[in-house]
Amino acid sequence: MKKFLIALTAFFISSLAFAQVKNYVGIARQKYSDAQIKFLEGFRDKLQNRGYNSYAEYVDSYLKGGFGSAFVYVDKDGQNYIVTNRHVVSQAASVSLEFEKDDGSLAKYDNLYVLVTDDDIDLAILRFENNANYFKRGLSFYAGKVYDGQDVVSAGFPGLGDEPVWQFGKGSVTNSAARIKDLIDPSISTVIQHSAQIDAGNSGGPLLVASKSAATGYEVIGVNTWKAVGRDATNFSIPAALALKLIERSKKPLDDKAFKAERQEKFKAVLAEPNSDYTALVKFISYDMAAQKGMDCFEEIFKHGATKVKNRVAAEFVINPIEGLRYAVAHDLYGKMSGEGLDEKLSNLVWEKESGVYRIASVQGTDGEKKPKAKEKKSGKDDGAASEKNSGDKKSKVSWQGFVSPYTVAVTGGALIPVAKDKSNVELSAGFIAGLEFLPFERNIGGFFEFEHRKIGGESLNIFGVGAVARLPLCFGLFTISPKADAGLKIAFGKVRDFQFFADLGLLATFDFGSSFFRPGFEVGCRGATDTLHFSDASSAALSLRRADFYAKLVLGFKL
Repeated sequence: MKKFLIALTAFFISSLAFAQVKNYVGIARQKYSDAQIKFLEGFRDKLQNRGYNSYAEYVDSYLKGGFGSAFVYVDKDGQNYIVTNRHVVSQAASVSLEFEKDDGSLAKYDNLYVLVTDDDIDLAILRFENNANYFKRGLSFYAGKVYDGQDVVSAGFPGLGDEPVWQFGKGSVTNSAARIKDLIDPSISTVIQHSAQIDAGNSGGPLLVASKSAATGYEVIGVNTWKAVGRDATNFSIPAALALKLIERSKKPLDDKAFKAERQEKFKAVLAEPNSDYTALVKFISYDMAAQKGMDCFEEIFKHGATKVKNRVAAEFVINPIEGLRYAVAHDLYGKMSGEGLDEKLSNLVWEKESGVYRIASVQGTDGEKKPKAKEKKSGKDDGAASEKNSGDKKSKVSWQGFVSPYTVAVTGGALIPVAKDKSNVELSAGFIAGLEFLPFERNIGGFFEFEHRKIGGESLNIFGVGAVARLPLCFGLFTISPKADAGLKIAFGKVRDFQFFADLGLLATFDFGSSFFRPGFEVGCRGATDTLHFSDASSAALSLRRADFYAKLVLGFKL
């Protein structure tokens, strides 16, 4: 009985500590400004108009908002600080913080602001509106040594059915000092690898160790940030000491001039690093620059970029579309910074403070006059990034949208009408053609199969062939005009055998009636052909026939 009571007491104490930890770990939701929402909606619509429908869906999902975890820290002066990951609040005009009470209700705080972030380390520190101090105590930081095998607990609100659900998961430290360059530069810090359960939504929540001296029964040993894909129970946290260091730095900010110079020197050092690539520049790209230049850089990569670069940008875009744009702009900037005259190129960079950190806002001489920040726009006028439906400018629906593939597969059918034929007396009738055309996604070179039926020399011929097609699609939103060039070979067997070489020059028009995958249209053009005819009569010699046809086809295109 005594042992049973001891066990119950231990369970009660554990539950009490569990509840107390929960009181200081919240759900962080970033809120976008009206200008940011307008930009994102316009960006989504541009992606749809240019044929990147799956990426437009990612932006639409991003617009609905996500969430992460965060926790409260109260310093010795009673000042409240909220610790989370930078990527949880990277686009925040403001942040809301929700705490789940024991009865399931929520205590919500709005209009938190980002006090400081660290681009070398994925951390952000928030403050309540008007620097209010709602909490008299919070979670405390662990000051001891981290060692392999140490018991740890993850706390946070991962998503379940798109809704945050409290999770308190036990595990152990599996590598107390993991050196993983892709997460944090090892020259800055190692990371804590552990097996305590974390999932999407845990980002920014605390990794805890039991502590008898802490009021909650636990102290923060790290900030949960990453989960290894393809491996079980392989999770990573930023050491708590770095979060505490960032809080202390926010209390004594560097002189702006010195801070800016420090960032510029870091940027120059990254460029000078022999093994660095464009990914090392991402942290220096401002979100304003991503908004202004991201779409063009994104499209350039997807049309002409190396597969490795394309895959990396796509992977980042799926997780966070704006981060994907930063990667695309970083790739463009890396190319511009390469070669001779680095000092002159560096002098053309325009730096601006964003979320407490200096980042590159534009490049003079290539970007022209620096555009105003989206957040500073108050006119409500369309800047090219805004959605046509928001701007009220109907003409923007037929404005130039770029070189966008109107379809990837198409069924075609139409007529061939002779307009010029060989001087021989071979009779040549009008004909019918049908085909299947295919082009790889976002490419404008492909192939086709075609069937032709017509009478040549009084004999009906069924002619089958294949060919290649190249086109230059000029997209105007509602419709796409594509000059085309085709060439191919055909053969027919029967009383008259035909071997035909043909080449076309044509103009294709397709229309967007609101469907995300269907593009109907028509095509007209001129075909030049040379036929080598063999008649069944053995006494008849082969005949070479040169001709020209006008063709008109209906096109049913599909975007896959």
